[in-house]
Amino acid sequence: MTRRGSGDARARQERHWRRARYRSADDPVALAYAQPKLDLVERVLPLADRTVLDVGCGVGLFTRLLRRRARLVVATDLSPFMLRQTDRRGYVCADACRLPFADRAFDVALAANLLHHTDRPQAVVDELARVARTAVVLIEPNRLNPIMAAFALLVPAERRGLRSSRRFLRSLVQRAGLRCRAAWCSGWISQNNTPGFLVPWLRRFDGDSALGEYHVLVAARGPAGADGGAA
Repeated sequence: MTRRGSGDARARQERHWRRARYRSADDPVALAYAQPKLDLVERVLPLADRTVLDVGCGVGLFTRLLRRRARLVVATDLSPFMLRQTDRRGYVCADACRLPFADRAFDVALAANLLHHTDRPQAVVDELARVARTAVVLIEPNRLNPIMAAFALLVPAERRGLRSSRRFLRSLVQRAGLRCRAAWCSGWISQNNTPGFLVPWLRRFDGDSALGEYHVLVAARGPAGADGGAA
């Protein structure tokens, strides 16, 4: 999460985080939401033996799962409130626009559900590209999904999700000097809002779909690939 354009905007966002009901990083629904996204990523970017920076980690959901897949994981978030809900191992309180790490300090930089909470998405992606040697992974809501669109319209703190499209995300990584390796829209399970009893039925929609709830994009240095939905 990044410093907002004004103190008022950041305060509103912080109030939203404190009011929102976040499932813990070991909640079965949260895991059912997150694990398929990383499975897609590993189709084109195996994480074993890699170092990963999880930026805007929130309660540490992706951090927890990445630890099972990667050699080393460090996580950052700007909100002390969110970081207090993690296990606090390997977490750093930091602004995503000014990450306290050297250039190319990690193999991979990942940001999940971060960009629609900032008014400086390009600055965030530029920083992700700066600290990543190999690849950047972005996971963001899909504005074409009716549930995500309604959520963005109804919740002011989620309103920037209305700009979240594959074209928008591709433009961000391209301006940061990266090329899209693969991109998908996937899933109808959300971390915090999906009732648990629906999860077994919704799992069947974890594949690529234009109306999936989330974009998953892998950008890398070097030539673009044709994997997944990379075109």
